[in-house]
Amino acid sequence: MEWESLYCPNRNCRHYGKPFKTGQLIKDGSSRGHPRALCRACGRHVVLSYGTAYCGLDAEPAVFELAVRALAEGTSLRATARIVLTDKDTVCAWLDRAARQCRRVMLYLWHDLHVLISHKFSP
Repeated sequence: MEWESLYCPNRNCRHYGKPFKTGQLIKDGSSRGHPRALCRACGRHVVLSYGTAYCGLDAEPAVFELAVRALAEGTSLRATARIVLTDKDTVCAWLDRAARQCRRVMLYLWHDLHVLISHKFSP
């Protein structure tokens, strides 16, 4: 996770959605061991993992990442659970978390995508 991708989460703030460098965010210590920033415009704090699949995760990010990578390679839920030494229901929840994050990223990236449709077909 990088500071450059962080932005103010307050939709009412005039700097909402602006990246760290162009917004009014400053580094402001940590919260429960997680680095955080402060928006100087609205006073709201935001942790570095905000807007990622890691935000609010109760496990080590490396273990979560290993599980998601194993699932992406086609490893079953039960086998992945054995690999990362956790419950299969936890791995299933992590899969859901990763899938929801992928959906958010795709919707964000494709939101203003302009598509040109060509009516010419060539065999």
